[in-house]
Amino acid sequence: MKPISEAWFWRPRPVARPRARLFCFPYAGANATTFRTWPADLPPDVELCVAQLPGRGPRLREASFNRIEPLIEALGQALEPSSVPFALFGHSMGGLVAFMLCRWLRARGWPAPAHLFVSSRCAPQLPDSFPPAPELTDAYLLGRIRRYGATPAEILAEPEVLALLLPIFRADFTLIGAYRHTPEEPLESPLTVFGGTNDTVTRPELEGWREHTRGPFALRLFEGGHFFLHTAQAALVREVVQAMPRGASDRRIQVE
Repeated sequence: MKPISEAWFWRPRPVARPRARLFCFPYAGANATTFRTWPADLPPDVELCVAQLPGRGPRLREASFNRIEPLIEALGQALEPSSVPFALFGHSMGGLVAFMLCRWLRARGWPAPAHLFVSSRCAPQLPDSFPPAPELTDAYLLGRIRRYGATPAEILAEPEVLALLLPIFRADFTLIGAYRHTPEEPLESPLTVFGGTNDTVTRPELEGWREHTRGPFALRLFEGGHFFLHTAQAALVREVVQAMPRGASDRRIQVE
């Protein structure tokens, strides 16, 4: 097994001897800088490791994944067990990625996360609203991006920027739309699900995650829409930190 690749996981504030690591997975179309301000709200002994997916940021020239299985395989191969407890957090598409990575680790007998956090993502057994890949036209992508409201209108008005953004969104939306849920035994890790009071993901869709853990389950709602992780960041990170491992644990992953 190889140590974690710096190409795959960006550490905005490396910690020499962390008591825990928090692995974060961005939403569709985003890169690792989505979580660039989180270290300010994390304890100094918790190290943030953010997935940097191909096709964006410093990996812009690499091909994006449009299927989740090879992406999970690549992410899993970038990890290695260690003596540091860890947790996974994923927002929207990133929530599905974090969940599937938990299953990948379990299938190989690797340590499970001390906690799984899923944010603004419907339960995996529920149908998604993304159409087949041939229907992901530029007009559809732009409409969906505008509805989410996270990308400023002035950016969407720049043809050169759109030429870079649309392929990323098309790959990510194709990945989400192609996902097909396979029933498995529930995870052992505690599971906390977050949502926004005005989110496009409804409370019943969030409640559906309850069946995916044998451990404790919690649902927390914050004021805001689909991107409450930005508008309610301090409160959200506070909830994450309270549930993070505080001491020795056998649920560990290495980063080097």
